[in-house]
Amino acid sequence: MRYYPIFLDLRGRHCTVVGGGLVAERKVKALLRAGASVHVISPTVTPRLAILAARKKIQLTPRAYRTTDLEGPASAPQEGASGVPPVLVFAATDDSAVQRAVRKDAEAIGVLVNAADDARESDFIVPASFVQGDLLVAISTSGASPALARRLRRQLQLTLGREYRTYLQFLREARKHVMATVPDEAQRAKILRQLSGAPVMDWLMKGPPRQAARDARQWLAKVTGTE
Repeated sequence: MRYYPIFLDLRGRHCTVVGGGLVAERKVKALLRAGASVHVISPTVTPRLAILAARKKIQLTPRAYRTTDLEGPASAPQEGASGVPPVLVFAATDDSAVQRAVRKDAEAIGVLVNAADDARESDFIVPASFVQGDLLVAISTSGASPALARRLRRQLQLTLGREYRTYLQFLREARKHVMATVPDEAQRAKILRQLSGAPVMDWLMKGPPRQAARDARQWLAKVTGTE
């Protein structure tokens, strides 16, 4: 296994995207959904990226990439610099020389880099993914076939539908209830295992939403002894 699977909390963390085309736009949109603070460096950008910059959703440096662009607070102040070193860097240009420069500069300061044009030269790759509420599913073929990863994502999206949003909302609240009302650790563990196999999903898929919610609450009260 070449890659270590991990889910990163990027809320408020600085990420840099070098490039302004459609590939860069996809990277930026995914980072924004994760709550990251995004800095884009490119002399030209897509209309969508221009709108995001105008609305102050991203920081845009509208010029060609410079070697010092990835340096941290110790570097001299420069146009567009945030003064904060990025935690992730994405090289998403169509210029091979720029791609190499970004990879080299990121390596020099110890920052992980993703090169959109070459998984072999990347420290990490971005999986095909989708979200249903708290459910986040990510699929990777380790760079062998991104197209297959996207096809598998579409298949799983049909299987793991929107009902999982409500299901996970119930599981989150149920877990809080169990942790607050069941003092015995072994009993808590048993109930939490039961929760993942509870018939809640059947109630949500087959019955009216309100009735399903009532059935779920009654079931939880019964297993926790709080009815």
